[in-house]
Amino acid sequence: MKTFIFPGQGAQQLGMGQDLFARFKDLTNQADDILGYSIAELCRVGPMEKLSQTEYTQPALFVVNALQYLAHMEDSDDRPAYLLGHSVSEYVALFAAGVLDFGGGLKLVKKRGALMAEARGGGMAAVLGLEAAAIEDLLRAKNIADVFPANFNTPKQIVVSGRKEAVVAAESLFLEAGASHYKVLPVSGAFHTPFMEDARVRFEEFVADTEFAPQQVPVISNVTARPHVDAEIRRRMVEQITAPVRWSESLRYLMAKGASFADTVEIGPGGPPVVRPMFKRTELEAGPLDVAVLEAEETARREALQKEVLQDQVPEPTKGPAEEKPVARANGATSSFGRFSMENLGSRAFCDLFGLRYPYVSGAMYRGIASTDIVIRMARAGLLGFFGAAGLPVSETREAIREIRSQIPDGAAFGVNFIAHLNRPQLEDDLTDVLLEEGVTAVEASAFMEVTQALVRYRAKGLKRDGGKVRAANKVIAKVSRPDVASQFLSAAPEPVIAKLLQARAITEDEAELLRNVPMADAICVESDSGGHTDQGMPFALIPPILKLRDEAERRFPEFGKLFVGAAGGIGTPEAAAAVLVLGADFIVTGSINQCTVEAGTSDAVKDMLEGINVYDTAYAPSGEMFELGSKVQVLKKGVFFPSRAERLVALYRQHERLEAIDPKLRKQIEERYFGRSFDEVFADVARTYPASEIERAEKMPKHRMALVFRRYFRDTSDWALNGNIEHKVDFQVHCGPALGAFNQWVAGTGLEPWRARHVDDIGLNLLEQTAEMLNRRLSVMVG
Repeated sequence: MKTFIFPGQGAQQLGMGQDLFARFKDLTNQADDILGYSIAELCRVGPMEKLSQTEYTQPALFVVNALQYLAHMEDSDDRPAYLLGHSVSEYVALFAAGVLDFGGGLKLVKKRGALMAEARGGGMAAVLGLEAAAIEDLLRAKNIADVFPANFNTPKQIVVSGRKEAVVAAESLFLEAGASHYKVLPVSGAFHTPFMEDARVRFEEFVADTEFAPQQVPVISNVTARPHVDAEIRRRMVEQITAPVRWSESLRYLMAKGASFADTVEIGPGGPPVVRPMFKRTELEAGPLDVAVLEAEETARREALQKEVLQDQVPEPTKGPAEEKPVARANGATSSFGRFSMENLGSRAFCDLFGLRYPYVSGAMYRGIASTDIVIRMARAGLLGFFGAAGLPVSETREAIREIRSQIPDGAAFGVNFIAHLNRPQLEDDLTDVLLEEGVTAVEASAFMEVTQALVRYRAKGLKRDGGKVRAANKVIAKVSRPDVASQFLSAAPEPVIAKLLQARAITEDEAELLRNVPMADAICVESDSGGHTDQGMPFALIPPILKLRDEAERRFPEFGKLFVGAAGGIGTPEAAAAVLVLGADFIVTGSINQCTVEAGTSDAVKDMLEGINVYDTAYAPSGEMFELGSKVQVLKKGVFFPSRAERLVALYRQHERLEAIDPKLRKQIEERYFGRSFDEVFADVARTYPASEIERAEKMPKHRMALVFRRYFRDTSDWALNGNIEHKVDFQVHCGPALGAFNQWVAGTGLEPWRARHVDDIGLNLLEQTAEMLNRRLSVMVG
């Protein structure tokens, strides 16, 4: 999660920007016109005494830092998730975020520098070794009313500011109190203190007509140490003149959001880094802010905003046109609607139920492609990952569950895929046994056309009454692409299934009664056009009717509580995520984009192929498990023959009743090109892995024998892809949807372009952040 940070006053040096002025000649000329002097000459020859005067330092830093930012964007793949500027360079951050244009920002900085330079009699001093609380206690205990903390650079590096004589005289007091260093700085003003009130008032008048556009990238405010709210930027930048710079808290906020020292990029006038080392010191001295505190802040803010909305909706007495109440504009940052953030996307109740920080889930890609590494990394980030158990022996699934548990914090959320086995229901029972024995409390139920006994048994275990509510210990997210299937999961378990389980003594009478009072799923994930099994649906058609089914189910099961609807399929960009959230999704699930990450359990050869695909590089092919029913999966088509060869095999299956009926010439071609061996040899291999009953059936039914032989091609093509068998590259079966192509286009030219730099949690957090910003921008444009 890249964060660009810009140094402020004190970073200036002779020669800064000398390579930039010619490169950005038009902007340099514009700066000269605004300032009334040559910025290039000031930076090149100074003299240093002049360059260090506030009225010259601030415009010079703004110009150089802004041009350095433009050069960095042209020369590198970096794209920031956050921007942060120290004091005057907060204006550079606002320029980089698209809030101010270059000329507008420079005019504000020029005026700001001039007003602050007029302040006389002030001074500042750097204090090392004391924390903010100790400094404030000392000032209070010694009754020093004309010195204030001004810059909280790190938890133990703080600049105090105030009346010059008081700042100088305070040195001995600070050293006696335990400060390791006290240095008076060469400035003439008491910046960022109440002594700057006159400058603040005059600046407020000057800035009144300036337009501040919505942020394209979040900027952390020096005043609040939180992301700017668009509607409040003007006020905050006025307050910034008298308010302290809460730099270390801003850094701690970013840490809590997942930023690390390695993610920070200092963009400034050159020379040794100034503000980036503060990140490392803050990391060592204090660490991130408490996530729970931040969540409480967001909750309080949401509640306050909701209260304002309700107040705005209270009818008022009829008024004439001239007396009408102004309309509250929902520009993503107004008092009536607030601002979207990662914390208020989707449903907080869904997060609470599953124990998550954010409503973001990584789906279960089969045969361990959704690997233990994916699930572990997601869990550590407070997100929900499902292990891809489909197609694996239950023994491997058990081992994976134990590995995940050993690597994640106690209580961290994770789940396992529970895939339907239409032809081999025993596999569902075997998995249920493992899930219950290992205490797995969340499953992603996928590929179900109807609710089965094994799934009902899993749901039954752990049901209990809690006061007037019925609680389910084992939670189910049902991944569906049809409203009729969603309806089954939003209903109680079928009575015939309950009866069979009771007869087999697989559940108790109490569990049976509780099953009748709960839906089969806690959440429905609406799967649209996705990788793997898909009905090629569109979220705009699927989500609304399933939301209606959900609402009806909540009324039918008043003892159970809230039910949730999420969205999967096609989600690889902020635009896509924003669209399904606006439709009403409580959470989002990604799949294809996670297959092309460091953690994905597939081969590097597959990831190399996926890294470069576009939205048109996938196709539909028959499902190896259920091609007899016409089931389809979406797969990679670029550079492979698998889709066309799979279609050909299924066509032959439909045209013929037995393998021997296939034209001998065609049969030989398929044996050599598809399988690399004869059909008889393939069946012999199948016989060694399938149950004896299945082989006996195949011996009696030639059509079934043909299905088992053809199904081996689907198994082999998956194996070749997972193992990176380059000899069979043209036959790789890679389940993938167009979301990955869209994602590749979104991250093109950024640090996430190569798959070796992609990590599932980084992708998830980045996607959520940019989705929030996308909603802010789009809503702002819509409302004007």
